[in-house]
Amino acid sequence: MNSGYRQAYILIHLLRGEHLTKLALADHFHVTTRSIQRDVSQLNDLFTDEYYHQRIAYDAKKHGYYLVSNKTALDQRQILLLIKILLASRALDEPELKQIIQGLQAIMGPDQARKLDPIIHNEIVNYQPLKHHRKLINSIWDFSNFILHQQTIQISYETRHQKQSLYTIKPEAIFFSEFYFYIISYDFKSKQEPFFRSDRIANYEVIPAVEKKPPANRFLEGELRKHIQFMYTGPLEEITFEFWGIEEAALDRLPTAEVIARHPERHSVTIRAKVMGNGVRMWLLSQGNMLKVLAPPSLVAEMKLIPQEMVDLYGGKLGDDAEQPHFKI
Repeated sequence: MNSGYRQAYILIHLLRGEHLTKLALADHFHVTTRSIQRDVSQLNDLFTDEYYHQRIAYDAKKHGYYLVSNKTALDQRQILLLIKILLASRALDEPELKQIIQGLQAIMGPDQARKLDPIIHNEIVNYQPLKHHRKLINSIWDFSNFILHQQTIQISYETRHQKQSLYTIKPEAIFFSEFYFYIISYDFKSKQEPFFRSDRIANYEVIPAVEKKPPANRFLEGELRKHIQFMYTGPLEEITFEFWGIEEAALDRLPTAEVIARHPERHSVTIRAKVMGNGVRMWLLSQGNMLKVLAPPSLVAEMKLIPQEMVDLYGGKLGDDAEQPHFKI
């Protein structure tokens, strides 16, 4: 048997979590221990050349070889954390979720993966994916490449009213927020940058560039993330509100938020934040009587109107075909 076969044999057994002694390998293949040492050295050279995350180490006490992770590789604590985040996100359909989890467990090796199973088993069994049941891994990868190569795409998109519409777009960024992946793109027809939910993109194809996208004063992705937490379109605006809730919760929800005044006598704080998109109104309303909007005046007027419309809606004065609620995202 040649060295290639020996090296494949050594690697397979090490990947199973086994310890292999130099003498036993030499006896099995009828070669010298020096040949086995050379096989191991060549495998480690291959791992280095291919930037592989593991290497073969020698245990002097057991006189055997075993596979270990490099310092830069993920350890079992980090892998557990990633799996927990994936499960909590509910973003992926069950087959794709299990595929990724199995891949992460494979990094650890079979012994450590078995130790992890009891910790995540219950969450995997009771995992509830989102209702769209769309596979996302391939499409997210495709759109990442469209962005990288600055390609123009035509998509068939299903609106929230379940209507199919065609858009010619230039994808610019991919965001994950509130269970969904969003494709932020320049729309050549509207000349704006709408957000498309990736699971609603039924079909897509690369087409020749119809025209050049004009330069725009838009944020870099990291900067954009600070201002957009609710994936709805809308202008950048500065809002101010008095807050009686948990201060930390508001500051975490709105990354640009800062406390500009404290009112110990009222047990409240005044918070200012820059936000982009109309979705922030949904969060403001969700705080009920723990929050009062102070600025801008147009938002104050809107917040005053909505509670009254809620009363009218429950009273039967709103909601029919003749008159719809004022507030819409």
